[in-house]
Amino acid sequence: MTKTTPQKKTRSRDPERTKAQLTEAALSEFADHGFHGARVDRITRAVGCNPRLLYHYFGSKEKLYVAVIEHIFADIRAQERDLELARLEPLAAMRRLVEFTYDFFDGNPLFVKMARNENMLEGKFIVQTEAVRTSSQPLIDAISGIIARGLADGVFKHRYDALQIYISIVALSAYHLNNGHTLTAIFGVDLLSPEWRQERRAHTIAMVMNAVTGGDSSCKS
Repeated sequence: MTKTTPQKKTRSRDPERTKAQLTEAALSEFADHGFHGARVDRITRAVGCNPRLLYHYFGSKEKLYVAVIEHIFADIRAQERDLELARLEPLAAMRRLVEFTYDFFDGNPLFVKMARNENMLEGKFIVQTEAVRTSSQPLIDAISGIIARGLADGVFKHRYDALQIYISIVALSAYHLNNGHTLTAIFGVDLLSPEWRQERRAHTIAMVMNAVTGGDSSCKS
């Protein structure tokens, strides 16, 4: 009877899985500490890998940061595509876009932090990625289509620029999150409480719908 020698198990690593884990860990690190305060060793420690592996996959801290930016925008753009706005009637499509945008910002604090941090860097890194610009244009095209269909159907009364409308939706959805602490102190109202944020949601929907219809849309959520 031949005695076999036990084979020593070698630890294998799935490159794509590891890159995804590093990206998620980097998202938390960059969001909480900004680009300059973020530490590569904390990112790799969270994943349980050697820092050399991070540099092997991403090349540098700067390229990792850009990859995180691309990752978070790919996520929101993918979810926007899933709304299938072109399949909805104009009023329903515009309302759905506003609801989604508000809920996305409200439920994704890391996205909000990353966007705020990148603005503090004056867009130094996001300007380096063509992917974010390319993936964002279809959304503006979709909004243009909603407006055109709404005007043709007679349910929209004003021809607004699609980008202007989207920036207004984002502002209504995110300004209170980026400035909640200072505004709360100034006005003595907790703008970050769940109750106030729900009121803000209804207000945001009504503001946009009233703007495009020229009417007095219900403020009920």
